[in-house]
Amino acid sequence: MVALNSDPNNESAAVTEAMQRLSSKSTVIATLAIDRKTSSVLASSGQTDAFKTSKVTNTPAMGPPTETTLTSEASEFATMIWNYVTNTSKMVSEVDEEDDLKLLRIRTKRYELVIVPENNFIFVVAHEVRP
Repeated sequence: MVALNSDPNNESAAVTEAMQRLSSKSTVIATLAIDRKTSSVLASSGQTDAFKTSKVTNTPAMGPPTETTLTSEASEFATMIWNYVTNTSKMVSEVDEEDDLKLLRIRTKRYELVIVPENNFIFVVAHEVRP
């Protein structure tokens, strides 16, 4: 999906290009790019509230979410996805050493997440589930 060199500028361009391609689909509501080595968020777009966890709640006393809150929520979500992909990759390797994890799909009542693990990145695409 993403071709990379060791040049950080090329990696950044590759992430940007992949994010644009993924978010261009009409059913996509949000995208997230995660560093495969560190679990840090590299980029996000769209309705990133799809990536918040239930640990962080927004009460009226707190006011609207700030950029820091949204970044923290996305980082926490990215860590959860990173752990899920890492553990699932290990399971696939234990079942068949010559096989690789290519795609994960999670469907909830509200969202469908498509997770695409690459060598250096993990891309997450959120679709809203329609009744």
